[in-house]
Amino acid sequence: MSKFVILEIGNANSEQRYPVNLRIGDSINSTIIQSRGWFPPVTTFLEAYNNLQEARIKYGFGSSRTLEELEELEELEPNTRALEHIPKKGRITKISVQESANSVKNAVDNWLDDGDSLFRPVRDKLLQVLSAESGNVRLMIQTDDVSLWGFPWHLWHILDDLKVEPIFSRLTNTKFDYQPINSKTKVRILVILGDSTKIDVEADLLLLKESIAYDNAEIETLVATSSSKLNDQLWDRNWDIIFFAGHSSSNPDYSQGKLAISETETITIADLKYGLANAIKHGLKLVIFNSCDGMGLVNELASLQIPAVIAMRERVPDQVAQKFLEYFLEAFAKENKCLRDSVRKARERLHGMEGEYPCASWLPMIYEDPSVEPPTWIELLKGNEEERQRVSIWPSLRAVLMISLLVTGVVMGLRWVGLLENVEKKAFDQLTEIMPDKGLDSRLLIVKVTPDDFKQLNNEYPLQDKTIVRALEKLNKYKPRTIGLDIFRDVPVGQGRAELIKYLQEHEHIIPICMFPSEEIPEGIASLPDIPDIRLGFGDIVEDSDRTIRRHLLAMKPYPSSHCKTVYSLGLNLALNYFNKTPNTLLNGVPKFSIGFAKDYWKIGNTYFKKLEKNQGFYQKQQMGGFQIILNYRSRKDLFNIAEKVTLMEILNEQVNPSDIRDKIVLIGVTDTTRGSRNYNTPYNKEIPDLIFLAHRVSQILTAVEDNIPLMWFLPQWGDILLILTWSMVGSFCTICFQSRLHLGLAQVVLLSILYGVCLLFLLTVGCILPLVPSGFALLGASGCLIVYNASSKNK
Repeated sequence: MSKFVILEIGNANSEQRYPVNLRIGDSINSTIIQSRGWFPPVTTFLEAYNNLQEARIKYGFGSSRTLEELEELEELEPNTRALEHIPKKGRITKISVQESANSVKNAVDNWLDDGDSLFRPVRDKLLQVLSAESGNVRLMIQTDDVSLWGFPWHLWHILDDLKVEPIFSRLTNTKFDYQPINSKTKVRILVILGDSTKIDVEADLLLLKESIAYDNAEIETLVATSSSKLNDQLWDRNWDIIFFAGHSSSNPDYSQGKLAISETETITIADLKYGLANAIKHGLKLVIFNSCDGMGLVNELASLQIPAVIAMRERVPDQVAQKFLEYFLEAFAKENKCLRDSVRKARERLHGMEGEYPCASWLPMIYEDPSVEPPTWIELLKGNEEERQRVSIWPSLRAVLMISLLVTGVVMGLRWVGLLENVEKKAFDQLTEIMPDKGLDSRLLIVKVTPDDFKQLNNEYPLQDKTIVRALEKLNKYKPRTIGLDIFRDVPVGQGRAELIKYLQEHEHIIPICMFPSEEIPEGIASLPDIPDIRLGFGDIVEDSDRTIRRHLLAMKPYPSSHCKTVYSLGLNLALNYFNKTPNTLLNGVPKFSIGFAKDYWKIGNTYFKKLEKNQGFYQKQQMGGFQIILNYRSRKDLFNIAEKVTLMEILNEQVNPSDIRDKIVLIGVTDTTRGSRNYNTPYNKEIPDLIFLAHRVSQILTAVEDNIPLMWFLPQWGDILLILTWSMVGSFCTICFQSRLHLGLAQVVLLSILYGVCLLFLLTVGCILPLVPSGFALLGASGCLIVYNASSKNK
């Protein structure tokens, strides 16, 4: 926080001394007098300053922005203006003007560094504060003698060395009750381009538009206007900044200033008194006069309690005025510096023009009302009056709602026709890859029939019925809980058919596989005869349009013509057998894994299996036959390592650990793709044999019921719509809050990251698959539509 230092200067006495008080504090209300004294007589300085003013006037500047010149343009040489008839430039040189300027600077230092004991205490205390605060000081020179505002105080070496820009104010200020500040989105600037005879005021407008981002400011321009139109603008709309470029002048005593608002009309501040007072009451913070001799204009505005004014002390060359505006806007609107630092930076850069325009950097001055904090660009963006909010917020809210509903409808339409399906599935695949790996499932054992097994069996292919019986007998010695036979036996193979049928009839925990009819197999594949349908399990799967398996078909009503008559899938039937044979089935008289079936959901233990319906999630066009759920693969790092594996020959030769079989679900099948095994596409750019795929399906059911790992499910259609609408509105409000394109882009990246994180969190914790891609499209789409809407509204 900067220190607030005030030099209170009274009117000069008969000895031309000015009484001065030094007040120091953190704000206007906390300042206290810490030193009193008297300025030494200012006679020497005034003589040097008057000589400089006369030399500058006689030298001339080319086109400048003083009002009185307009009456004398016909008498002067081209591109030259002056307050009175003057000799040609050659009579006063740049060197003589610079010498006069050096005399003024020396006079300022001599005046303020005078060893006079009446001023030394004030000077020493001021130097102490400025040095201690490293220049972070708001130094206000407060006096009712307006002529002192015109002094180049910044030349004093103490202020110059410590980079302190002095500001000016009246000594007799009355506290003004400003309107409370509320949030808004844009800075409103009224630009008045007055009479442009022999000067280029359009350049000022171009600089404003180039230096201030379109989405940060609303610029209204009046060109060569009339006092009535200007007055209407002051009453009808609310402004943050008023900017004037053109010709102006002040009376010698600075009691009044005049503005040429057109070639035919000149006005004073008094002519706009009530309109300006209304504008100040409703949020006007800053007035900039980029014109000549602005001291009278500042003096009149000060009586209206304007928060801040920037003006030129004397006549200003046209090129200097343009460069000052450029440098000031760069510091104020782009670098977000405060007023005094912005003017100081502009002043320092103008110093480079003094070879051509002597004392150009001396011209700008700042007036500030001490009862309010001077505005910054960021504060102008943040604050304005309640009335403006009432006008601007409700149209924005209506636009947000309208655009959000429209974008939501478009996104849902694209989703319904299937245009978002592929990208949604890929996004879902990426989310599931991040989910934690569950490792090996200790409840499963996979008995794989490999090429080496066929070789050791003297190339016995397909496996004979007697070989399967032999393998089943070896396994049953170690008491597995249930066995899944993932080998088709619709027709006899070799010897042992009757033995195989008898063995399966005697051992109900062995579940053979069959297949429903399909395009490839019109009649399906039956299982062994005389095996009850309830003891069979179908091996059918459902593929997505990209031939990838993301769904798990648990049950389906068989076709009348099908040779496979079972209702349950092989994986589900194995899991149900496993649960039915779980030890300690009854806990306090209640089955541990009670099983209940309803139309739209099943319940096994405490786990609900919700049926996947059409038009849910990214499945908008698929027909959902049977009872399907989303498939949750157990292991993603290595899809093959889902459970312990042994070979058929290891079973036949009894080369296995009995504990690897006891109380397990044993899956037997061929993994040799050259001998009938089929590979399935997974979402993880890997293919797995059907036996491994069966293991993932069985493990999903076991994990959901016993390990309480949530199954994956979609929101109902209305839930997706509501969520997409919410993110659409978030995108719209983001556009309102962040007017800068850079900030908006960064905010959108953050919001998309939050959306991704929320979707991942819901998937991990409750298994809910949120509409990630549609919500992201809605966020960006609503934001883009609102930008277009605002731009079109602005053009209108």
